[in-house]
Amino acid sequence: MKLANVDCDFLVVRIPIPVRGTETDYGILMVTLETDTGIRGIGFAREHDLHAAGTRLLVLNDLRTFLEQMPEIDLPGRFWHDAAFEAQRGDYRAPSGITARAASAVDQALWDIRGQALGEPVYRLLGGAQDEIDVYATFGLNLFTPEEEAEAARQRKAEGFTAFKLQGAHADRGRDVSVDVDRVRVLREIVGPDARIILDGRNNYSLYQATELAKRIAEFNVAYFDEPLYAKDPPALLRLRQAAPTVPLAGRSRGGNIWDTRDLIGALDVLGSNVLDHGGFTQSVKMANLAEVYQLPVVTGGAWHLQNAHFIAAITNGWMTEYHSMAAGICERLFKDPLKPVNGRIRMNDKPGLGLVLDEDVVRDAKKRGQEVRGAVGYLGEGKSRKTASNI
Repeated sequence: MKLANVDCDFLVVRIPIPVRGTETDYGILMVTLETDTGIRGIGFAREHDLHAAGTRLLVLNDLRTFLEQMPEIDLPGRFWHDAAFEAQRGDYRAPSGITARAASAVDQALWDIRGQALGEPVYRLLGGAQDEIDVYATFGLNLFTPEEEAEAARQRKAEGFTAFKLQGAHADRGRDVSVDVDRVRVLREIVGPDARIILDGRNNYSLYQATELAKRIAEFNVAYFDEPLYAKDPPALLRLRQAAPTVPLAGRSRGGNIWDTRDLIGALDVLGSNVLDHGGFTQSVKMANLAEVYQLPVVTGGAWHLQNAHFIAAITNGWMTEYHSMAAGICERLFKDPLKPVNGRIRMNDKPGLGLVLDEDVVRDAKKRGQEVRGAVGYLGEGKSRKTASNI
């Protein structure tokens, strides 16, 4: 089975904003690999309009060359060795940035092809440790007012979710974390004493700021504080753990490789990943195996639960995957009959590959709208004005 064609398209989809009843644009990069047997695999990179050009060119130029030279297309391990590392030889064979994201999208598509060719879902081919996994709902978005955020929490609780994530606010360079403390307090009152609460720092806090915030939210029994610091900084994370030992810390590595994870893992209580960012399934599973040596559970962040569910279900230390209130909207639009959480859990099915069936009408419209945005921002030299498509 050989490669027949590679496409990489920037999609812009209109998605609903929860609670408000309005809509916004969401941009995503989709890689499509077609084989000479007619199998089509898809993968995604979390890129919006201003960052998609480099990733797209890497896929269509550099990575395409390696894919065309592969003896069989459904060999993700060979792809990583020959392409993902070699394409970034000048950076010590450790993919990060757009190289990692481009390779991650291709890796997803390769596993999708492999699963379809073998008639098995990806999570079983990767290990098949679980048939059902926990899901947490990211509902607390910085675009919401306090009243909207509280209503979003009540709605998710009514839907059966038992784990909830807030996006931390930008607290003015460490001067005031009271807003986030109050948000955690309100959430605990809404969801009750037994629900899991996650605070996502989104790498927006200094060490001083994160330390104060962690100490003040400890009384609310937070499941973990995710990505608390400005940088992926193991020494600073260790200092944060020492200063606020009762609040577990979670985080993800800089790039899509096991070496960055190795350097970070000793400073964490929970390892995070995302197959769209961290080397697709091939590298993410290796990271999870490394975390298991240190007895760490693994979660995913950064949305895209349909892909990441396969990763978490595959590994023995898989804990939760993220169901992002905004990003879930694009899944509902792009795919026909996608997996949905029930009472805070996703049950995997037997569909081969990733089990994702694109709604071709929606994809066609999203490609057209993506081309309009590309032209407006000067994407690949087209146009002069600026227009954005958010990737929340």
